[in-house]
Amino acid sequence: MSNSIDLWLRYARAHHIHAVLAALMAVIACDIAFGSARLDFPFADTQGSGNIPLRHVLPLALAVISAGSLNSAMRPLEEVGSTSFRLVELSFLIGAILLAAAMLAVAEFFISPVDVTVRLLRSLLIWSGIALLSGRLFGWRLGWVFPLLSLLPLTYWQKDASGNSRWWDWTNQPGAAMPCWGIAVISLIVGGAALALSPWRVARLRNSFSGRARNP
Repeated sequence: MSNSIDLWLRYARAHHIHAVLAALMAVIACDIAFGSARLDFPFADTQGSGNIPLRHVLPLALAVISAGSLNSAMRPLEEVGSTSFRLVELSFLIGAILLAAAMLAVAEFFISPVDVTVRLLRSLLIWSGIALLSGRLFGWRLGWVFPLLSLLPLTYWQKDASGNSRWWDWTNQPGAAMPCWGIAVISLIVGGAALALSPWRVARLRNSFSGRARNP
């Protein structure tokens, strides 16, 4: 047990846990101080543009920070870590996401209705999965690429012809909207698969398929 705790603490230090905590706290502070500020985004229809509260997109920053906590100067060595190391890595990532969720929920409890808080937490889960996929493909420092691109459909194509939020708009659909929770589940599955498919696992799978092709 003590060895596991020591490994976790060493992992946390190597991944700059203090910087991760400071970044999460900074985003939460922005949510409290400026979350009600309105962002003006253009719409694709004749409605022109619409104002979106800043707090609706702040979970994106929390998700990117959480996924980015996987970055390390020793990442090439960590990619071939043992099973125990992988468990530490996974627990650190889950801990970062849960901490971000807890901080967001506490902050929003005093500011927003429960439904808004649920929506923001759902957005955090969705963007976390997207950030993990982006980080695996481009490097953990670039985990923001796909989440940032996802803002286009969530803003430019956000409304339908009747002026209602589209069914996949997870930032504005009610907290109980099941299609958006389905997106959250799919996003987390894809993000988890991306995390599991480390370069050495991909290479091993490629070699396995190559061997079968040569020896049918």
